[in-house]
Amino acid sequence: MIQLGLAAFFHDAAACIVSDGKVLSAVEEERFTEIKHDYSFPVNSIKWVMEVNNLTFEDIDEVCWYEKPEVKKHRVLKTFNKRWWKTWKIKRRFKKEFAENDPKKLLSELGYNGPIKYIDHHLSHAAFGYYTSKFDEAAILTVDGVGEWETVTISTTHNGKIFKRFSIDFPHSLGMLYSTITSYLGFKPNEGEYKVMGLAPYGNAEKYAPQLRKIFKRTTNKFFILQKYFTWEYSDKVMFNKNLFKLLGILPRFPEEEVTQDHKDLAAALQVVYEEEFLRLVRVASKLTQSKNLVLSGGCAYNGVANSKAYRYFRKIHVPFAPSDAGSAIGACLQSYVAATGDTRRRIVNRNPFLGPKYSDDDVLGVLNNTKGIKYVKVSPANLYKSTAQFIHSGKIVAWFQGEMEFGARALGNRSILATPRDPEMRTKLNYVIKKREGFRPFAPSTLRGEDKKYFEVKEDIPFMNQVVKIKGHKKKQPPVYFPSATHVDNTARVHTVTRGQNPKYYKLIEELKRISGFGIVLNTSFNLKDQTITMTPKQAVDRFINSDIDQLIINNFIISKNG
Repeated sequence: MIQLGLAAFFHDAAACIVSDGKVLSAVEEERFTEIKHDYSFPVNSIKWVMEVNNLTFEDIDEVCWYEKPEVKKHRVLKTFNKRWWKTWKIKRRFKKEFAENDPKKLLSELGYNGPIKYIDHHLSHAAFGYYTSKFDEAAILTVDGVGEWETVTISTTHNGKIFKRFSIDFPHSLGMLYSTITSYLGFKPNEGEYKVMGLAPYGNAEKYAPQLRKIFKRTTNKFFILQKYFTWEYSDKVMFNKNLFKLLGILPRFPEEEVTQDHKDLAAALQVVYEEEFLRLVRVASKLTQSKNLVLSGGCAYNGVANSKAYRYFRKIHVPFAPSDAGSAIGACLQSYVAATGDTRRRIVNRNPFLGPKYSDDDVLGVLNNTKGIKYVKVSPANLYKSTAQFIHSGKIVAWFQGEMEFGARALGNRSILATPRDPEMRTKLNYVIKKREGFRPFAPSTLRGEDKKYFEVKEDIPFMNQVVKIKGHKKKQPPVYFPSATHVDNTARVHTVTRGQNPKYYKLIEELKRISGFGIVLNTSFNLKDQTITMTPKQAVDRFINSDIDQLIINNFIISKNG
């Protein structure tokens, strides 16, 4: 069975090809359009996954769509009808866009007229999480802004299949709350949430946490959010109203305004209150399923600080490499495949995040030979690792471009900017000089398996950079900070465990760095500059290298320098 999986029209549009339950290729639309979190119908992504697998639409047995559009339409119109006098314009626009965005119509225009399977949104999240895990049985918790109706689900598994046990419906949404305060703090919702997470450790949570807690009402297991502070049910422009100003006692920040201590305190409060409600859900998942294994999925599963605290209730945790809507393109295919065939044996096979475009030496040479202002040399693999490790050890900043591109928001060692984590000034240099972004933004340490447990309080491998953990000795008056540029202000780090099996070239590079420096750890951030999507092509890589203060560019086995 060959499936084309699709996600679009909210954020992180993507396409994938799955053959007999194995994911062959997957890519996000933003990689082609260079529009961050592009949600448009993924025409470019569809074209690429089809071409790279030598497929035509006649070869596709089914298209799997990551949600049920008619159920979503029912939720939107029913919600609008509650305030018809406020929403008649937006309702008319929604109906028009809904008709234009009909997946069947759009696919027909491309030449596909076969069957389409519409999979429940949160089930797509759950399936992507579970069928990329190593677990036979698990509790599955999905948390996001909203799917069709649901914002939270808890499921259990039996004989490799997923069964929903619990849900919370819109407008009661932790994801929407986090996005709202993200917007209140002057950052873009559905994009700037990770900035808020980075800002939170600089603040005092208790200044605003009591106010944020007032918006919740609870039953034993569920939370409800008082809507008098929010406009989620009747506006697509602004997410909050004047009642939230009065509750918080601080006006919203404009994007160009300075970040003050009040803003840091509000970010801290949001993170603390989010963790409180998230951990209540984790506890409910533990009680309902009696499992020791937890799968986390949905866009909120990118909150690595909260994820790591779920070990209070579970022994093992799996967060997939793309838990937001992009990954649901894959999840929809896997759910449909299992339902049709009963084959649940593909879990370990589908743990590979390197599913995107890769480029041959000829592709690279075509770019290098047509670019002025650079020089390059091709070296053996052994010399590549030695030279690159020496660059990093000596304090240079290196752009590292190898193999298939990662799928998802994290740079996992194939499209990365690398530097030494030992230099206390390196974080400032990367933030202000290279990435040209806010100075409070942290960077991740990529560590060899084994090295992570020496320096960080990790419970198990973190292959997809989706947990934030404390450094060892953090409780001491003066904790030993071995890696100051990869350690956040609260003595935490978003660790990325690297294994030889998953990424052999990246592993060998860090292994060589350990031989030189004594530490098998490198500072890793995504290969992009301010407001750019992650670098996909050699042309992008070379252009961005030339237009930045990055010291060296490595593509495949080519070492590239700037003239002079």
